[in-house]
Parts: sequence; structure tokens; C-alpha cells
Amino acid sequence: MKVLADQFLYNIRELLPNDCECSLFNPSDGFPDEAPHCDALLIRTVTKINGETLPDPGNLKFIGTATAGFDHVDTAHLQKLGIEFARSEGCNANAVGEYILACLFKWADSKHESLKNFQLGIVGCGNTGSAVNRYMQKLGIRTVLYDPPKARREPSFRSATKEQLFGCDIVTFHTPLTLDGEHPTFHLCNEDWLNNGFKLILNSSRGGVVDERALLNAKKSGLLGEYILDVWEDEPAFSDEVAKHAFIATPHIAGYSREAKQRASEMVISKLCSYFNLEQPERAFSESPPALKEMTNQSFASFLWENNQINLYDYELRKLIGMANEVKSAEFTALRSQTKTRFEYGTLIEHAGSATSLPKEAEIFL
Repeated sequence: MKVLADQFLYNIRELLPNDCECSLFNPSDGFPDEAPHCDALLIRTVTKINGETLPDPGNLKFIGTATAGFDHVDTAHLQKLGIEFARSEGCNANAVGEYILACLFKWADSKHESLKNFQLGIVGCGNTGSAVNRYMQKLGIRTVLYDPPKARREPSFRSATKEQLFGCDIVTFHTPLTLDGEHPTFHLCNEDWLNNGFKLILNSSRGGVVDERALLNAKKSGLLGEYILDVWEDEPAFSDEVAKHAFIATPHIAGYSREAKQRASEMVISKLCSYFNLEQPERAFSESPPALKEMTNQSFASFLWENNQINLYDYELRKLIGMANEVKSAEFTALRSQTKTRFEYGTLIEHAGSATSLPKEAEIFL
């Protein structure tokens, strides 16, 4: 059978069964014309699937996205075409949790404050929101969980009220982008929300969940302390003005770790094999992580920051400010797909061994 895959999917050729003929495409060239001539198509969020990009299924029977989110795919359209759809839900939850953790401690450190002095509101309590909450609970940081749709689906989950959420100092978003339904998330964080005087807003979910114009106005007027963005409304042609005023600005990489990318590929291949009744090969991949960066009497904030790549991404993204949108978009995409991805903290610590001196809080990764 013929499989067409995004060339940036991690170890994708190696994970496929030997009897699959795999071709790769560059998503920067647009939707691949050869897709309808294949049995399966494997993509990331940069490839849009809808009636315009795929009017005729041809031979396609299966489309899988090696990502947790799927708002780039019109699932109703695929259902009409009779194409099976699969995604890698939860693959990057831990990576996003670590990104939020590192950003929060960097922000608090810049204020010479302890995060335990603040209350964190988590909007969206699926895989990523729950991962963030687990880390906060381990560290004794107070959280408020806000997810009315989940409360309706799962009687065991109790969502905070909007009033309780608005009493938080910090709010982080972990929702899909939805335009309709009972709880649409497009511009969920709007002027009304931002009038509550939050000290920090983080969005690593989807661009558009936070109204960037309202965000910028709140920051400039002093209603909002700071904001951290990993996703952008007009991504990849992000707003220069919004990026300039961000405390941290990164190119949609919160979930980008070696482990997350490996899990994503493995999960989507597993679903492909199940659908086509193929035997999934067992293959082990070993890649040595870099050495931990240690300092004498290192704080947890510096440990997190020095052993992540957030600073690199922030630096490189800010270099794109002022470029023409076409150039900026291409560079933003290249920054996401071509930068060597980070290892998660647990892998780094395990590789370093027991003799390594670590801040006590790093035990949460073991």
C-alpha cells in the first residue's frame, strides 16, 4: 500500500511496516497533489484538509494527523468522503506541561516572587490542561479548573465558575479552537475577561482563543500585567505589535519535544496499522540527549529555563518582527520544523544519572 507523509514527521518511515511504500512531501509546497493516488496520508497541523484542498478522495482511505489538535481537518467532510480519520490525542501533553511550567517560573523569577503566591486558572482540562495541573499540584501551587463542556460530559469532573476563574492571578489556555456550539472558544478570552486585571495570560492552545487586539489593549492600558504566546491569530504571519509586547513569544512549539514527536508518530502509525490490518513493527530508537546544564545552588526556575529551548525560540522569533508577511511566514514555519527539538526533563535527568546535583523540585519529573 502507498503512504504519503509529511517529511517532518519524526521517524515516520522507520515506524511504518516494511510492506508500505512511503513517499514524503514538503508541506511548505501546499497540499500534495499526489495524495488522492495514495491509500493513506499522514500530516501535521500545517496541512489543511477540507472541501477545497481535497474535493475528491481518489484512492485515499485513511488520513492521520500526528498531532493532538485537529482543527486543521474538516472531519465532517472526511466522513462524507468515507475516509477514516485518526489523530494522536495526548501525544504532547507532557511537553506542553513542561513549557508552561518553565514559562511560569521564568515569569515569577523576573518578579522576584514565588509562584505559590499566585493562583493559576486552567481553561480546558483535557490532556494538556490536566498535565499542567498535575505539575502545579506536585509543587503546591493553587489551581482553578475551568471546563464547562468537560463537566457536562464527565459527571465526575466539576468545573469552576467563571467568577472563580476571574479571581485568579494567572490564566493559561488549553482548549481547541471552535467557532460554534454551546461553548465556542474563538475569542473566548476577550475584553470582558481581560478587564479582570490578570497578572499573566498564557496561550499555548490555538491562535484565536485569545483576542489579540483586546490582549494588546489590556497590556498597553495597564489592565493586564504580562502575556506569553506560543500560538497566534494569523499564524504563521503573526502580529509584530503583539509579539513586541509579549513577555515570551514562541512559534507554536510548546508541544515540540523528541518524546512528543515520537509518541505522535507511533500513535498515528498504530491507528493506520489497525485500520488496514497490518502488523506494526517493534522498533527501538535511541538518541542521546545533551548534558544537563548545572550551576552551583541552581534554582528550579533556572534549571527549567537553561534546560529548555524557549529562550532560543523567543530570540529567533523576535528577529522576524518587521519582515514582510510572506517572508515572515516562511521563516516562522522553518523555525518550527527545522530547529532541533528538545528533550523532556525526565529524559535529561535519567541520562545524567544519580550523581547529578539537581534542585529538589526536579523530583517531579522522576
